[in-house]
Amino acid sequence: MARRMGLDVLKGACILLVVFNHALLWPMRAGDRLSAFAYGIAFGSVAAFSAVAGYVQGLHPPSDEQALIRKRAGQLLVPWAIWAPVYAVAPLLWGLVGGGPLPMEFRPGPWATEIMLGGGPLWFLPVLFAATAICAVLDTRTTSWWPGIVGLMAYAALAAASFGSNTSPLDLGNGTFWAVAPLYVSALWFGLRVSRDGRPRVTRSSLIATVAVTMIAGGVVTLDRAVNPELRWLMWLPYGIGLFGGCAALLLATGDSKGSEIPLARTGARIGQASLGIYILHPLLVGPVVLVAHGTGGMWAALLATVLTAAVGVPLVERLRKLRLGRFVV
Repeated sequence: MARRMGLDVLKGACILLVVFNHALLWPMRAGDRLSAFAYGIAFGSVAAFSAVAGYVQGLHPPSDEQALIRKRAGQLLVPWAIWAPVYAVAPLLWGLVGGGPLPMEFRPGPWATEIMLGGGPLWFLPVLFAATAICAVLDTRTTSWWPGIVGLMAYAALAAASFGSNTSPLDLGNGTFWAVAPLYVSALWFGLRVSRDGRPRVTRSSLIATVAVTMIAGGVVTLDRAVNPELRWLMWLPYGIGLFGGCAALLLATGDSKGSEIPLARTGARIGQASLGIYILHPLLVGPVVLVAHGTGGMWAALLATVLTAAVGVPLVERLRKLRLGRFVV
């Protein structure tokens, strides 16, 4: 099947936002308010990745769900199983070699536990696999929109229940992201149904406005959370807001616009084609900038980390994929 440039450009933009988001953690925690706002603009990117995965899955007839699940396990869980232990022991090794204090006061034991339970910088790999497996099973049994609606309702119920106890999504799973997984079942199902049933009649300007408004709204929420750290329940909102922005972004990417004419579209598509590998390797590429900046530099340090990650990560991923075992690594 020929690659769709619009989807690759979307994935390229999304992975840059993910890297930027992660690089902003340190200046945000150090009290930089602009970083706290910018941190929230990226939440739609994970929903967009899920929607793209569903769209691509929807292009194939629902015949052998087990084959799809095995394929996605190889693409998502094998790299996770290789790299999660590496990132889990990184703070411990850093301390053993006398590397000094780490940003955000990482504690080796809790950090390792969080990562091995499916959290940490690679959390989206096991969550996307779970969403894929659920949708693969449902895809052979229904053509309705109910799985996506139920996923959204389940998330809303969890968020409502957590409001009274002032609980964050990360509080429910020892720092993992399993509580937000229902959203990505919904996003994946949305992409799957759009590829099968056709795009809804929504104007391009409305989609652009939806993406812009949801990014701004996500930033407002994360800024409010930074200003009021006691309001832990607020973090349910940016994930939910991002769902709508990510789904709108998918519709833009699959529209009739001439993506090849967008400035830097080919560069964006190249980044998108390497997005999985960049996501897997980005802690190694962002880490040095973060350690040097150590909470200073704000958005400029995060932008520098993002640019360096793309500049180094894309050719590195492309090179590794040419190696015999590259597909198990990136």
